[in-house]
Formats: sequence, C-alpha cells, structure tokens
Amino acid sequence: MVQTTMRPGTGAEFTLEQVAYLLSHRGQEGLRRLAHADLSEANRLHLVERLRNVHGLQEADALIRQALLRRRARAKFPHAEIMYFTAQGLEQATTWTIARRRAAWLHASLPPGPVLDLGCGIGGDLLALAHHRPVIAYEMDPVRLRFAQANVQALGLGPAVQFRQGDWRQDLAAGKLGPAAGAFVDPSRRRHGRRLHGLARLDPPLAALLALRTRVRALAVKAAPGVQGWELPPQAGVTYISHRGVCKEALLAFPPLDRPGTRRAWVHAGQDWYVLETPEGPSPPVGPLEPGMVLHEPDPAIIRAGAFVPLCRLLEAHLLDPELAYLAGPRPAQGTPAGPFVRSFQVEEVHPFQLKALNRRLQALGIGRVELKKRGAPFAPESLRRRLHLVPGGRSAVIFFTRLGCRPTMILARRL
Repeated sequence: MVQTTMRPGTGAEFTLEQVAYLLSHRGQEGLRRLAHADLSEANRLHLVERLRNVHGLQEADALIRQALLRRRARAKFPHAEIMYFTAQGLEQATTWTIARRRAAWLHASLPPGPVLDLGCGIGGDLLALAHHRPVIAYEMDPVRLRFAQANVQALGLGPAVQFRQGDWRQDLAAGKLGPAAGAFVDPSRRRHGRRLHGLARLDPPLAALLALRTRVRALAVKAAPGVQGWELPPQAGVTYISHRGVCKEALLAFPPLDRPGTRRAWVHAGQDWYVLETPEGPSPPVGPLEPGMVLHEPDPAIIRAGAFVPLCRLLEAHLLDPELAYLAGPRPAQGTPAGPFVRSFQVEEVHPFQLKALNRRLQALGIGRVELKKRGAPFAPESLRRRLHLVPGGRSAVIFFTRLGCRPTMILARRL
C-alpha cells in the first residue's frame, strides 16, 4: 500500500490502490454511508479514526476525500452522488448543463459515426456525448481513466463508449486513431499544479490540435473564456458560453462545424439557452446617457463575443462608449427577446464623479444600501464603501463608476 502524509480529506490525488478500493463493493458501501455524514473539518479526525478500524487508514482517507468531492460536484453534476472524481478532474470538468448543450449541438452538426473525446478526464463531456452517439475516449492518466469508466457504467452508458489509455497523438502519428465523424478536445490548463495561459501553452497545444485536422476535420476545442482574440485561429469560429451569469468557457469549432471567424454567445437563463451572433458589418451606435433612460449591462458572454450590434437592435439602444460594454435605451429588456442577454437598471441621476457630491446625493435620496459596479474606472469601487454616507434604513440603489468620454462619471440607478 502506498503511504501518504496528507491529512484526511485534503486535495491529494488518489493512488491506484485507493481507486480499486473505492470501486470495490466495500468501498461503494463506505461511500453510501458517508453520503449524509458530518464531513466538517472539526469532525474529520474523529471520522477517520472510526473508519480506519473498518476499512484501514489509506482506505478511510480515500473514502472521506471522495465523499467531499461528491458534495462539491453537486454544483456541476445532477448524478454526483454515484460518480467518482479527482480534485483537478472535477475542477476542469464541464458543468453538466453546458456539456449537454454542447453535446447536442455537436450531435446535430456532425455526420453519422463515432466521436472522439481526446482527453476525457473523469468523463464530464464524455457522458453527455454518449447520450447521443458512440464515443471513443482517450485518457492518459490511469486514475482519471478508471473513474471515467466507472462514471460511464454508473449512468448506464457502457455500451456506447470505447476507452483507450494513452496519448492520442501517438495513435494519430501511427495512423491508428480510427475513423470518426468528429473530435472534441478539452486540453489541460494545468501542468505541475500551475495554470497554463494561452492556446499555445495548453497540453496539447494549438499546433497539435491543428495537426489533428489532417485526420478529423470536424474539430471542437474547449478553451478558457479569457482567450485573447489574437490567439484565435482564423479558420475557426468561437462561441462564448455563459451559465448563471458567468462566462465559463470558449468553444473553438472548425469547419464543417462552424464558419471561420464566427463569433457568438450562448447564454443559459432560466431553463433555456439563448444564442446571439456577431454579424459582419457596421459598428454599434454610440449615444448619450440621461436620467430616465435604462442602462443595460450585457451578459459577459455577449461582451466576449462583441455581439453589440444585434443587441442594440433588440433593445433599440446604443453604447455609451465604443470601448465600454454599457448600453442605454428607452425601455427595460424584461419581456423582450433581449431579456436573457442583459441586466437592466433605471437611471436616476448622472454626475461627474466626486465622493463629496456622491455622499450628498445618497443623503438627499435616502439611500441606505448600495450595490457598487464599475467599468472603465481606475479604482476598485469596494474601496469606497466605508467612506459612503448611507442613510440607516434607507432604500437600495446601484452606483456605477465609469467614464463618459474622458470624464469620470457616477451613475445612480435602481435594478429592474
């Protein structure tokens, strides 16, 4: 048995011996018993002492860590209680809502045949893909591979998936990759515990992914949402994906999956997905902001995609500044096709920024609770909070710190 000096419940990865135990009948029973146990830090040592008498020290450590990971995974996976995770695998795994959307889109866009999942990790995207068609899944790490296999079996998808342990690049070079309708790749964004930035530094890097297209032309690549425009290959389209108001990732897709140079946003709101694409053509209109107008704050995926022209049309609105992602128009977005894409605020006052003037207006308007936002301001708004003169028991308001042209500006508004 491989020994460990890690405290029970810390983020160390699992040994193969621990994996075998977790997947055994005794391990599964131990996890079931921990499903509703007190796993708090205060109770952790007491719990491991009790478990080690039944399972052994290394096994108890693995059980507690897996139980903790399952609880964390509930935010991403609806079946987390029967799945298996590693800490890094869970961190990198796609949220299930996004994985399902992407898998359905790939299935509808690809010709018949299996799809390659090149670097399947613990199987987040693999499970979604396998609901639609056969999948050939590659993974180099033996622990993640065993957990991906267990997750596929737990969801009853075993017949749809063929696993291969190893580096798909070696099979590509040897001509053994096999026929496939398309490929999906989620490159690793960490190496030796350090986060990797930029498409050229991912594992595998962009150059290796482009070489893959000599064998599989229909290729989709998961990338970080902050990928820089100059990094994007001109032959790919990119979709920015937002879930619960956060831009989670960018999806690069090559022909025939997408048109070169396409930019779009997928926004998940309520139970539905909404799409807005950036058209070629004129720039969005720019105009003023006045009290009584409605200020619109676009979803971050809209901002990343630069989809302001169609958004302005939907809202009958304009940008406040070509370099600031705030829109202004005559009416709220609620109840319109633009509703899922923005948050709207009724503008009450617009002033040049000055702290003394702001405090006078807070007092005069009876404002006691404030939400602080900024875009284009050279300071962190929260640094001002302790200096604001709020009215005890007063109403709520939203304060935007931005600029109009070169003028620092503060906007007092209320959320709609």
